[in-house]
Amino acid sequence: MAEHNLDCMVCGTKLEYGTAEKEQVCIYCGGTGSSPIFCPKGHFVCDTCHSRDAIAFLEKLAHIEKSPNPMDVVDRAMTHPSFKFHGPEHHSLIPAAILIAMKNRGITRPDGSPITTEVVLEGINRGAKIPGGFCGYAGTCGACVGAGVSVALFVGATPTKGPERTVAHKATATALTMSQDDLRRCCKRATYYGMKTAMDILREEYGIDLGEPPELKSCKYSTRSRDCQEELCPFFGGE
Repeated sequence: MAEHNLDCMVCGTKLEYGTAEKEQVCIYCGGTGSSPIFCPKGHFVCDTCHSRDAIAFLEKLAHIEKSPNPMDVVDRAMTHPSFKFHGPEHHSLIPAAILIAMKNRGITRPDGSPITTEVVLEGINRGAKIPGGFCGYAGTCGACVGAGVSVALFVGATPTKGPERTVAHKATATALTMSQDDLRRCCKRATYYGMKTAMDILREEYGIDLGEPPELKSCKYSTRSRDCQEELCPFFGGE
């Protein structure tokens, strides 16, 4: 079955975003789930099936990617066919990119422990637990939370570690502040907000320079989105 990169994976029809969840059956796995997002033609793809191939690709990068530049990882993922234009896979992309780059640079955590492939995989897994559509239904963006996941894993945050927990919250909160732009959702824009925030905090708080964060007007993906708000978006590249 051919998959569509935008809107309904099954038929490409623009999805409807309701205000109340309804029970639906995934066309791929047959599992039952509740979501306020639905295809007018009756198709439903659960988050797991929607992001399975993209998550597998990120897990592969955790093992083989050699770049020390987190934006290389972001671009590699966003151009890979497994990554849809929108979707919960973006929630795992930020921790994957940040932690892979740190691992490849040999950066150790504040307690002296290394950032291993297992740490990267844990970041991907934590991001994958954040549902699709979170930005509109939970008052927080999954990609922005991904920035918090990145920092939390670096500093070793837990619910009982006050300073570590606080700096992880700072990452999420700062990314969310950037996302208060009055624009419709865009997983690419949200990823750039999260990446910039995580990279800035690591530089400012810990002296870790991971290279240049996403540049303004640098988005290469706007032509793929019928919902792109163009000049209103700080990353719109004018394609």
